[in-house]
Amino acid sequence: MKKLITSFLTLALLFTMSVPAMANPFNDVPEGHWAYDAIQKAAQAGLLEGYGDGTYKAAQDLTRYEVAALTARVLEKVETGDNQVSAEAVEAITALAEEFDAELAQINEKLSNSSAVTISGKTGVEYKDVELEGNGVKPGEDGKSVVYKDPFTKDLDDDDDDYVDATDYDDDDMITAEDYFKQFTDLNVNIEKDGVIADLNMLAVGNYFGNYGNDEDGMSEAALELDEISGSITTEDFVATIGDEQGLEWKDYLYFNDDDIDGVIFNAGNSQIAVGQRDDTRDIAIKQDNLFNLPVNLFVGVRDNTDRNIVAGLDTAFNLAGVDFTGDLAFSDKDMNERVARLGASKDLGFIKLEGNIESTENFTGIEVDTDEDDGFESTKKGYDVKASTMLDKVEVSALYEDYEYAADSDETSGEEITLAAEVSKDNPYTILGVNVFGEYEYAVKSEEEIRYLEANKELGNITVAGIYDYDNTDNLADKVLSVAYGTEFDVAGIKLAPTAQLAAIYDIDNNERINKEAGIDASYQINDKLDVTAGYAWADKEDRVDDGMEGEFTTAKAGLEYKVTDSASATINFERADYVNAVNATEDFSVNSITGGVSVNF
Repeated sequence: MKKLITSFLTLALLFTMSVPAMANPFNDVPEGHWAYDAIQKAAQAGLLEGYGDGTYKAAQDLTRYEVAALTARVLEKVETGDNQVSAEAVEAITALAEEFDAELAQINEKLSNSSAVTISGKTGVEYKDVELEGNGVKPGEDGKSVVYKDPFTKDLDDDDDDYVDATDYDDDDMITAEDYFKQFTDLNVNIEKDGVIADLNMLAVGNYFGNYGNDEDGMSEAALELDEISGSITTEDFVATIGDEQGLEWKDYLYFNDDDIDGVIFNAGNSQIAVGQRDDTRDIAIKQDNLFNLPVNLFVGVRDNTDRNIVAGLDTAFNLAGVDFTGDLAFSDKDMNERVARLGASKDLGFIKLEGNIESTENFTGIEVDTDEDDGFESTKKGYDVKASTMLDKVEVSALYEDYEYAADSDETSGEEITLAAEVSKDNPYTILGVNVFGEYEYAVKSEEEIRYLEANKELGNITVAGIYDYDNTDNLADKVLSVAYGTEFDVAGIKLAPTAQLAAIYDIDNNERINKEAGIDASYQINDKLDVTAGYAWADKEDRVDDGMEGEFTTAKAGLEYKVTDSASATINFERADYVNAVNATEDFSVNSITGGVSVNF
């Protein structure tokens, strides 16, 4: 038996002679050891795996199960033809495999019955202290003090209106006054077993140090509680996604926004079911495609809070005699008095595309309606439109005739209108002497509403030059802008620097002039393999629009340290100071002081 095992190990070593060298796979095998090269090559060939702690344990005797597993790996290599092995070697390896048939059978049985579970994540503590001061500090929805991250444009992601009252604040655009010191554990659990794949992310927070009372819901803040869960579960029959702010984006009257469902969404074949809850509002949504194997899709949405709202609808899309048709029919009350009825048709004739729509909407109450001005949902809208469009080189030219009647409280004007338009898209501009040119033009014949936008830009290395003409007579806007922007990255004595600068000269409708100025620099330096230092400074003296009075200076300064204790553990601390001084209205002034830090361990 010993002779057979010795012969086998010799063959295994010969088997790996063609494998190139790699980094040391085991931390307890020194490079000077006589068997270092052989062990290294055997590991890279997939014959040796070692133990979970990265050791080889050369002084430990092999068990019969370990020899059996090693035999199986070599036999697999031989059978797949990965290496050239002599007939004598194959015979010896086969005989050895037969010797360990019983052990190999037990190993295979254990592997087939075991669950493949992988757990990884991060745990640690976080500290945050953000203080807000000044007249520009306003209350947010939850009563906390907030200010805008960018006092000029306010809406950073262009997804909401400027400030009117507290409900118009967007968390993405705001800095919130906060003060906490908490423990967290962020886990990723991946499970693959019996055709089921689960990939879940779970964030647990709690133990707010120094504050062991109860929160506003009466729950103990000392406990580590599940704060957030997201992920997916996949089988052959369905896929379920779990998490907050899951967008369905079905209809402009039914779950259109990006943050529709906080809960679970099931997808199985042609069916989609969503169940969620946010605060005191419960949501149930159902979508069934190809109902009765017809080109008809069913939608149902239920929003249950103080007032229950149920919306049900059907839509279709089909081609008849070369014409593409679409249709919508929806109701939002049991008497079917609140309804949406739409019919659309389009035909591409090659040189011109024709489109038409008919709509009748009666006092409809939707769920999470889309309020975008271009695709917005009107609660009462009746009429029709016809559009003809064609491409002339890179220019899309169109003529739109509309005859709609809107609700009395609508922002839209009822009656007939003809709109002429031409557009060169930003993604497909004209290039003239290396300058990209694009824009759009719209003119409403009856109301004489006119929109003009033209932009030309050119990149000269690290410098971008742009000229913009922006005109809208409905908004008393006629800005002419010439801007020069600079941005680059380079190293100086090991310090990575990223300076930026921009100048924009703006002339308004009355030719009043304003120069918007911005400059900043970010720097990082690696002191050693454990300690990194970052810093930054930014300054702006500008206004978003010449005629709205929002002008002033905004400065930010920041510095941070990251210390890598090990490859999987680190500590960070960051400081930031921001000041805004409004040149027109002192009630908008504010300052921000923030300190954030923490210690985290990856596992």
